[in-house]
Amino acid sequence: LTGSIPSVLGALVSAAIRVHGNDMIRGKNKNDMIAPLSLCSNVPEFDLFNDTTWCPPERNALRAFYNEAKGEEWINATGWVDEFNSHCEWRGVECNNAGKIVTLLLNNSGLSGKISDSIGNLTSLETIDLRDNNLKGSITRRIGNLLNLSSFLVSYNEITGVIPDEVADLSKLKLFHGHGNRLHGTVPPLSMKGQTKSS
Repeated sequence: LTGSIPSVLGALVSAAIRVHGNDMIRGKNKNDMIAPLSLCSNVPEFDLFNDTTWCPPERNALRAFYNEAKGEEWINATGWVDEFNSHCEWRGVECNNAGKIVTLLLNNSGLSGKISDSIGNLTSLETIDLRDNNLKGSITRRIGNLLNLSSFLVSYNEITGVIPDEVADLSKLKLFHGHGNRLHGTVPPLSMKGQTKSS
């Protein structure tokens, strides 16, 4: 087979879809090797579902983040959840040379809903800036998975609950801004001297 994998296959959630071994199959552009986002997210019997080149797991995690933060209502969601775009091309997303997400900059972007647990799968993240939005719910405990995180900025939202104890596991965290929310309790003790400022 040749050409790109049709995105309409993503609607076949119960189907078994086998394309492996067709060396001429590419993404939407001739040299791309990326499968449609819906196929990678919705069809577990797609034979490239667990192939990190064709179906990057971080792209699926960002899709869940988009859905739970009501992405369709964002001020500017250029590129987000496009079937064939690399997640590194989505607005506010910056990747390193290995294609891993290191920065998520979505401050003042009209985000609402909540911060998805899926953010804990973006383990190369160094900076999260979600300031000045309308996010609700609590800060997910899975934030403790982000061991490379140095800046976590969620001030001026409508986040409630306590700051999770897992924040104390973030040994590279230097900047934490949570003011302007309805958080209560105390900031957990920071585990290493690298952490310098919280508010």
